[in-house]
Amino acid sequence: MVRCLVVDDDELGRELISQYLEGVADCEMAENGLKAVDKFRTAFEGGTPYDLIILDLVMPEMDGHAAAKEIRTIEKEWGVSINDGVNIIVLSSLSTPGDVIHAYVSARSAAHLLKPVQPDKLLVTLSKLGICKQ
Repeated sequence: MVRCLVVDDDELGRELISQYLEGVADCEMAENGLKAVDKFRTAFEGGTPYDLIILDLVMPEMDGHAAAKEIRTIEKEWGVSINDGVNIIVLSSLSTPGDVIHAYVSARSAAHLLKPVQPDKLLVTLSKLGICKQ
């Protein structure tokens, strides 16, 4: 089963995504970027890295952009290339082309989904990334 970290400051949003992924992924949760980076580092260094991170971009304490940058730094320190790094799907309520491009570039993400997340779009995205079959 896929190991997934769902990161969103909205508890209901985290719970819904976890429910959408039931049977596809074993989900852990974090409510901000600081906790996400800590969980990522612990899992990575413990030999049980995440396969997928679903990451909200707008959060208190540490936003998704900064968290993704820190996660990529940890991977780089361990010799993991960007092509072999964890798949990050960023979540945002911003949908202008400039916002979407910024999300991809800043997080070096695999995909971008609009909030609120629609279960069918999430599963299609995971299928396109080869994470699950639809």
